[in-house]
Amino acid sequence: MVYASSQADFGFKIDFARETEDPARVFRALSGLIDFCKITDKILIKSLDIDDIEPDLLLENIDQGSIRVWLKIVLKSTNDKILHNSIIKAIQFYLVESKSSIIKFINHRDTINNISELSELKERLISLAKDTEVNNLGIYLPPSDKDLLSSIDKCQSAKSELQAADKLYYMIGSSNIPINRDFSISPESLENLRLKEAMESESIMILKVKKPDYLGESKWEFRHGRRIVEAKINDLEWLNRFKKREIIIAPGDAVKAKVKIVEKYDYNGELISSKHTIQKVIEIIPMSPDTQLSLFSDTN
Repeated sequence: MVYASSQADFGFKIDFARETEDPARVFRALSGLIDFCKITDKILIKSLDIDDIEPDLLLENIDQGSIRVWLKIVLKSTNDKILHNSIIKAIQFYLVESKSSIIKFINHRDTINNISELSELKERLISLAKDTEVNNLGIYLPPSDKDLLSSIDKCQSAKSELQAADKLYYMIGSSNIPINRDFSISPESLENLRLKEAMESESIMILKVKKPDYLGESKWEFRHGRRIVEAKINDLEWLNRFKKREIIIAPGDAVKAKVKIVEKYDYNGELISSKHTIQKVIEIIPMSPDTQLSLFSDTN
């Protein structure tokens, strides 16, 4: 494995409110920001379409006072011929400036209302990728909407650890770029931004009960074949009987039920999410005595 050391430093600065509770929040935020950088760099490197190069980060320094964490980008490759100095510097600059572009994109809005808002950011990232001139074919593809939203979500998740009085900056050299603390996208909005089509169907299913909801405040967990299925039960009459213990669910039992399934797909035809709701419980299927005996014998 070949490591190419970095000359392109960047980092994060947190001006934290002193004498406040939950001091660990600062370190949770920094950990999340490092995760944001690592995931984002892996997304960005795909745009260069170069085989056998993997970006990573090294901790360079931590300054006192306001917490300032400096990081170095390193590139890994098993091919000694790939990582020339000019290529190293070009990719490092691309990764540092691209994260700056993502942060500046966040700084100009409080949320994202339409997926088309990513177009300008994608054009900027492609321009930075082309400037590297590291691809012999000159082919540079923009990050997918899914990847960009994942990167942005990682950033907002990290900064949400901080308190309102804390201030956060992205540092490049002597420049401190403030990071917008007001930016936020809910999980539902993230899903809807990618949504092209939702398909709804009903099916009779037999589901093995894995974890019942005894409090009635969350979803039940079932097993369908090798797949785990979480489902809310909307059959209120059956639920009331279950809560009154008129219906007993034992380990290994299954339910036969009418299930509504809502599947959401993005613009590339990829499944975003699958939601199951039990509309009607038809019957309880108890575990057979033979199966119970085999389970007990397996534990011996």
